[in-house]
Amino acid sequence: MTSLSPWWTREHVPRLLTDLVAAEVARLRPGLLGLRNALEPIAAAAAERIGPGMGRDLGTLELDSLEFLDLATVVVVQFHLHETGLDDDLMASRHLGEWADLILRSRARWDEAISFQTSGSTGRPKLCTHSMPFLEQEIAYFADLLRDRQRVLSAVPAHHIYGFLFSVMLPALLGIPVRNVRDTLPGSVLRRACAGDLILGHPSFFDLSTRTPVAVADDVMALTSTAPCPEAVWRRLGAASFARVIEIYGASEIAGIGIREALDAPFRLLPHWSRVAGSHDRIRRWRTADEAVESELPDHVRWLDDHAFHVTGRRDGAVQVGGVNVFPQRVRHCLCEHPEVADALVRLASVGQGGRLKAFVVPGPACLEAERLPERLQLWLAQRLTPAEQPRSITIGSQLPRSVLGKAMDWD
Repeated sequence: MTSLSPWWTREHVPRLLTDLVAAEVARLRPGLLGLRNALEPIAAAAAERIGPGMGRDLGTLELDSLEFLDLATVVVVQFHLHETGLDDDLMASRHLGEWADLILRSRARWDEAISFQTSGSTGRPKLCTHSMPFLEQEIAYFADLLRDRQRVLSAVPAHHIYGFLFSVMLPALLGIPVRNVRDTLPGSVLRRACAGDLILGHPSFFDLSTRTPVAVADDVMALTSTAPCPEAVWRRLGAASFARVIEIYGASEIAGIGIREALDAPFRLLPHWSRVAGSHDRIRRWRTADEAVESELPDHVRWLDDHAFHVTGRRDGAVQVGGVNVFPQRVRHCLCEHPEVADALVRLASVGQGGRLKAFVVPGPACLEAERLPERLQLWLAQRLTPAEQPRSITIGSQLPRSVLGKAMDWD
């Protein structure tokens, strides 16, 4: 039996579970709306009192047996309940509070690792397991860097690695409160922020929050990650007079890698990482004085020296929509499965166009009313894709847009 780390508490674990359950049920039932709001009362009750008899529970989600097995498995895997033999106990309850209690009991016995799920290029969940000592090493660095913060305003889910590190581990280590602001207009978050606040967001959040000129209070800091922060957003954040803006470069597979604090600055490796000599795409961190762990960078980079680099492009074809990795090829495949579609092309629209996916579709012989096809496709996609994956515009044409050289090109 070990003593619990400061982030394994009745405040943080129900919040983690709420976000994890909401994300998994949304994956199982893409068309289900308002899910997180339905879970909020459950999380609030679980944070106050762990145990049965809390009124509302996971039964309110009306999951069938296979869906419940899927959900329970995701919880077991993320928190490694199988390491302590408490995985079977999870199946005996549908109370979020009892699930949180099991996680706390399990962590008191075994706290060596935690896993997170992300989407691979096929859209299937990809498991990324992290050593807790490694995550503690990383967050200790950021806790020192951000030691003067008084509160975290979080616009990111807690069950992904970025949210876990900075909306769970960081505030727990600093002993400061965290407030979820995902249900608040981004611009209002900036206007209402107080001195000493750290706003935890992503490029889409900060884009929306600065669409109209806004000036934040003195001594408010911004932290952004999950995708490259566009030049226009960097400039608007500067105009908003933040005391400091920090962009973190990282990946679900290996956590944080580097940081920068200006648009024209390169990223610099975090202190626990070093470049593998002679390699363009591998970095190393030490597990012990004699044992190193090597990882491959998720993007193509251009090194300036052994510590500074510029990111030049992703390897896996993912794009960011609202802080979520989505894969245009998966969406294209889903469109092409529709019986009225002959071919399709999917791209990320520009920030000026809304920053969501857009699609160009060539109707097939089975399509009788091409002008109504976008409407039918939106219904088709809503039943198969998450909200972030669904194109916000669908253009119909007789052939895909291509350049004179035959390469796929953009469209208005």
